[in-house]
Amino acid sequence: MKNYNLAFVGNTSFSLYKFRLGVMKSFVKEGFNVYAIAPEDEYSNFFEKEGIKYIPISIDNKGTNVFKDIKLIFNLVKVYQNNHFDFIFHYTIKPNIYGSISSRILNIPSIAITTGLGYSFTKKNFLNWIVKKLYKFALNKVEEVWFLNLHDQQYFIQNKIITSNKVFLLPGEGIDSNYYSPRPKSEKEDRFIFLMLSRLIEGKGIPEYVKAAEILRRKGFNVECRLLGKQGKNDSQSISIDKVYKWHQKGIINYLGESIDVRDFIANSDCVVLPSYYMEGIPRCLMEAMSMSKPIITTDNVGCNELIVDDVNGFICQSKDVNDLADKMEKIYKTDLSKRISMGENGRKIIIKQFEESIIINEYHKKIKTYLSFKNVKCINSTSQNENRRNFKIDKKSSTIKSRF
Repeated sequence: MKNYNLAFVGNTSFSLYKFRLGVMKSFVKEGFNVYAIAPEDEYSNFFEKEGIKYIPISIDNKGTNVFKDIKLIFNLVKVYQNNHFDFIFHYTIKPNIYGSISSRILNIPSIAITTGLGYSFTKKNFLNWIVKKLYKFALNKVEEVWFLNLHDQQYFIQNKIITSNKVFLLPGEGIDSNYYSPRPKSEKEDRFIFLMLSRLIEGKGIPEYVKAAEILRRKGFNVECRLLGKQGKNDSQSISIDKVYKWHQKGIINYLGESIDVRDFIANSDCVVLPSYYMEGIPRCLMEAMSMSKPIITTDNVGCNELIVDDVNGFICQSKDVNDLADKMEKIYKTDLSKRISMGENGRKIIIKQFEESIIINEYHKKIKTYLSFKNVKCINSTSQNENRRNFKIDKKSSTIKSRF
């Protein structure tokens, strides 16, 4: 059997490694040649150790420079063509749009995976209109478009970006419940520990978390509010590290920096908090906490509401409502230990039943078998595709792409 070349394209190496490593490794195990394509960051060097080939690509994730985006298409086409990919998975906005266009040029089948709508869809402005138009054009020829929650799927259908026959609802990006398993606290701490795991951006609810921590502090409760996460680089809602350090110095929160492995931090907490109003896919930090049997507090926001059942595995707080968040934090603080343990156990059951990584990996493999067509019903290495690749060329003088588009 042919060794197929499979590519995973994301806007950061961090996100590919953190959220999709299990899926990529499963294909390596099956004999696929697996490639990770993303901008370089501190996670880029980790892929090779897992048997995954890494290809750096430059992506201006937050920029709106049309010339940079056109250059991205040219660069992706070159990478795709040189490596003879048989199938490509694209993640996040720019890879979904420009990666899908690039694979379309070369007639390489692909799937676009929408991991959350983010800021581009929160406001009705010109950027929102442009993104919708680009998405509609780019996704026209992809095999499928996957969504992590029902809200995003319905949004794309209702706005006529895609047709309903192309959508597939993936239950999150999966969590390895054996890796994220319950463990006892390693700290001898008599205080109640709240933990928020998040990039340092406003939309995740960090300002509200800090203000709620102040309220609990004024009430004299024996609690500590911790924050763990990396800076939101090149993000319009990024919170400066100086501001975070000021909160830390005042004793409002305990900022822990960032970590590749968050399990000890979760284990040493009593409750994980994410008061997000960001357009989430399915929040990874909440899945990690639930898998480790920790109760959670989160909003009824898109993505978050896929994980929380109020008073079953934690509490729901109102979005952007500091007082309600503080009330729910006080409520879990005053909840007796046996019920908190039960809440944590309920959360883990939800993960194992609906969001276990093996469930997600199985969906990937089923789709790949369909589209790569091991029965040669739809062989991507057909003569017609090879001929099309040979016919493809880039006219640098006119900066146009010539192909059977």
